[in-house]
Parts: sequence; C-alpha cells; structure tokens
Amino acid sequence: MNEKKKLILETAMQLFAKKGFHSTSIQEIANESGISKGAVYLHFQSKDDVLYSIFSYYYEKLQQKISEAKLDSYTPEERLQKLLQAQAQEILHHKEFIIMQFREQAIAMNKEIDELIMKIRIDSLQTLASGLKDLYGERITPILPDCVLLLDGMFSSYMKLIVLQDIELNVEELPTFIMSRMHDVVEGMLRNHTKPFLSLDQAYSIYQETQSGACEQKSPIILLSEMETAINQLTIKDSRKNELIETVRFLMKELENERPRRFIFRGMLHQFEGVSELDSYTTDLVDALDLE
Repeated sequence: MNEKKKLILETAMQLFAKKGFHSTSIQEIANESGISKGAVYLHFQSKDDVLYSIFSYYYEKLQQKISEAKLDSYTPEERLQKLLQAQAQEILHHKEFIIMQFREQAIAMNKEIDELIMKIRIDSLQTLASGLKDLYGERITPILPDCVLLLDGMFSSYMKLIVLQDIELNVEELPTFIMSRMHDVVEGMLRNHTKPFLSLDQAYSIYQETQSGACEQKSPIILLSEMETAINQLTIKDSRKNELIETVRFLMKELENERPRRFIFRGMLHQFEGVSELDSYTTDLVDALDLE
C-alpha cells in the first residue's frame, strides 16, 4: 500500500471515530489528509470503499503481526499468549479503528463490508479454537465453543477498558494473566464434568449465521472440526479412526499457513474415500478451497 493511500485510511479512521461514519464527508477526509478531494477518489471509489479498505487494512496488519511472531518456535501456551499480545498491540496501535466500530455498532453498510467484518470475526475465533485445542488436546472438544467465547470475552473486556475508558493496565502481562484464568476455567470444567452450554452445532451456526447470513459457505477450519467430530462417532477400527483424525489435524495445521498448499489438500482428501459419512465434508472442502 502506498503512503498516500495509507494516509487517507489513517485519517478517515480518526474522523470516523471522532464524528461517525455518516457525519464525515470525503471532503473532510481530503482536508485532514492535506490532499485534494480528487486525489482521494483516485484511490477510492466511494466512502463505503474507504470503510471497506479500513477493515481490510487492519486485518492485513494483524495477520502480518501474527506472522512476524514466528509462533512455530513456541509451546502451545506461549503461542496463545503471543497471539493475544499481537492482537493487543495492534488494537492499541489502531485505537481509532476500535473506537470507530463501537461508535457505529459495526456499521452494517453493505454486503461486502458485512462479509469482511464477519470474516475477521470468524478468523479470530477459529484461531483461538485452534490454539486451545493444541494446548489441551482432544479432551477439550466438547467444551471448546464455550472456552473460545470465554477466552475471547475476557480479552475483549480488558481491551475495552484500555481503549474506551483509558484505564492504565499492563498490556504485556495481560496475556499471561488471561491464560492463567483459562487454565482455571478449562481444568475446572473438565474436573467437574461440566455440561457444555453451547453445543458444537450451535457454535458453528453462530459463527456462520450472524450478521444477516453473511458468509454462507462454511470455512475450511469449521468443516475440518465438524469432520473430526463425525469421525469420533464412527463405528470403525480404532487404527482407521486414528488415521483419519491425524489426517484432519494435519490439514488443520496446513490451514495455519499464510498460503495453504492446495496440492496437499488434493492428496490428503483421498484418505477419506470409502467413508460415506464423510463424503459431504470432503465435497464442501473442495468447494471452499476451490480445489477443482
């Protein structure tokens, strides 16, 4: 992204946070940026386009920070802490973006913006789900949706205090504190055999259907999670079941890469052939990843 386009987005973010999206004009964005109105239109077709680009810009910056963290070199718990730390740093660096979202209540402007907002939300929850599963293993599966929402809720609540109310908290220590509390929650629920509040089906439905039905196609990570649940319910030999689960988890790991390799999926999906109960999942994965 060139510097002028970045300047326009940063300026628009500040104005939207201060005045609101509807009360801010392209002319004001141009004036505050120190460029002509025509120059703004050279980079963006409309104010909606500016807003879409703000969400896209923030999402790309967050993904870049996560990538730069080189998470593969850490333990599962350290990876989750680093993920939370990267998110916290980006939130603080782009406070105006967060304030803008709360001021406008996520701004349901058009289908494209709704879908992008939902993609960011789903990706965030899926990343937390993957991290928790890596940390606690298969035993967390029944309560995973609840744990994801509890972790996301804790983190979001503390960040709101920092961003919206200017409460001075130690952001460096926050991920460690939150992960300690998650240990208390997870181990307590497992020890007490706590019944999940959210079922896996309910959780997937929530992730897919919020915001007026945006993102109708299920994402690959959700399809693989559903597939693993289905495999665990199959009445087949344990050796075959373990083989299928290992394949699913290998593909989940591949999805963590910035650019998942399609040839890997094309090859590995053959492992599920002959198991009719999984046919619908493999078909949906082919569509979701455009493997045809």
